[in-house]
Amino acid sequence: MFFDLYSQELIEAFDQIGRDDIEKLEEMLNEARENDKHVFILGNGGSAAAASHWVCDMGKGINVEGAKRLKIMAPSDHSSIFSAYGNDNGYDQTMVEQIKNFLEPGDLVISLSVSGNSSNLVEAHKFAKEAGAKTVSIIGDYNGKLKDLSDFTITVKSKNYGVVEDIHIILEHAISQDIKRRIQSVEA
Repeated sequence: MFFDLYSQELIEAFDQIGRDDIEKLEEMLNEARENDKHVFILGNGGSAAAASHWVCDMGKGINVEGAKRLKIMAPSDHSSIFSAYGNDNGYDQTMVEQIKNFLEPGDLVISLSVSGNSSNLVEAHKFAKEAGAKTVSIIGDYNGKLKDLSDFTITVKSKNYGVVEDIHIILEHAISQDIKRRIQSVEA
């Protein structure tokens, strides 16, 4: 049955992600929260939907009364300005032009991508690095350009877009739930 094959591929890809890498990503997000830095989650297509999910769970779901909140946004959620930049400046400018309005040194830019080669994510990472932001990518096993443009990369050992996008969400769920758990233990 195809479901069993898919599930096995998902499990195998997830098992190959270093647990130290997951902890490092969580620390980067928590550090941004503690230091009032912005976090920008970038993605196209299914990865844009995952970016929105990250914003929901980390912008609302981790909140604990009295604790600092994470300043997180996904530029793909802003359809009017996204399409204006795409129409007037070119698709490769849809993310970078938006983050130019907010990005400050020390902020965190995370790109979710299967190929790691999306031109709008690549341009955003180039700008972010020049502006002194930290850059992260979570990409499929295509050796995409984002790998070299990121301070830290998690490569999902799969070329199956569904598996890579599922792992984008699995990582977010695990990390956001652990951040909330940690905040609650400190605030208690």
